[in-house]
Amino acid sequence: MRRAMSNQKPMHSDPVLTVQDGKVTASSRDIARKFGKQHRDVIRAIDLLDCSQEFKVRNFAQLKFTYRGQEFTYYEMTRDGFSLLCMGFTGRKAAIWKEAYIDAFNRMEETLLQEKIWIGGLTQALEHICPTPPTEAEAIRNQRAAKTLRALAAYWAMLEEMPFAAAESAVCAVGRLRRLEDLELGQHQFSELSDFLERAIIHSDKDTQPATEEQIEAIRRLVEACAQFRYSRDRDIYELLQEEYGVSMESIIGATSGEAKRIAGLAYNMLHQHLAQTMTINEIKRRAQEADGRMSGPAAGARRLDGGDGQS
Repeated sequence: MRRAMSNQKPMHSDPVLTVQDGKVTASSRDIARKFGKQHRDVIRAIDLLDCSQEFKVRNFAQLKFTYRGQEFTYYEMTRDGFSLLCMGFTGRKAAIWKEAYIDAFNRMEETLLQEKIWIGGLTQALEHICPTPPTEAEAIRNQRAAKTLRALAAYWAMLEEMPFAAAESAVCAVGRLRRLEDLELGQHQFSELSDFLERAIIHSDKDTQPATEEQIEAIRRLVEACAQFRYSRDRDIYELLQEEYGVSMESIIGATSGEAKRIAGLAYNMLHQHLAQTMTINEIKRRAQEADGRMSGPAAGARRLDGGDGQS
């Protein structure tokens, strides 16, 4: 038995919407398929719209796609552009698809609004918990990065019982640097160098030896490297070491070789945690700001609301 269409939406697929420059848009290609029209006729209808050039620029983005080696034009249009274009589409089927598109626009715009509210709240919460300090000069940031790498290299050198200079030279070789002071965060990959040292430290298996001045120096470098991170600069780092691990300055100075390596391991763990925390918080902030930018400005890509055939 045949069922009448009445107010039912077409069942084979839903409208396909994307997000372009922070706005929900519909494709002229999808509109042609849904309304049962030739795409070239939809393009012609858009080109012949009786509207101002300003309106067309705001609501119709002309793009290109390639099919079987040939390049064709299509449009991504906003809700206003869709409304003006489809105002002239008549008939029962056209009415059903107009309703379907209006519902899809409403759902997508509500989703975008909720995401923007959520992301804005997350960004504010992160700033409240971990306020972003004033931007430092590039030279200062480079110095801090070099200091962290030098501390990690010192710990590795202590574990492997090699001179500090040899460990630093290995790091420089990985980073293609003449010396650590030449590190520039804009040109060199800090994560590549820190990952190299992390792997070297993890796989170090030298036997314990009598304590040396260099072992104590390695501990000092590791601890003081922790003090430079933006989220721990307001703490006395040696006090923090004692609170968290029960290690005092006196125990460091009077440590045996085995104790020195144990303390260095604790200091290394503390440095690793500070570094991981800083990078995690910065990455969360970066992603939140990037997502916020997509909601309100040019987007690198497009989000789809596609409940059917997945065509673009």
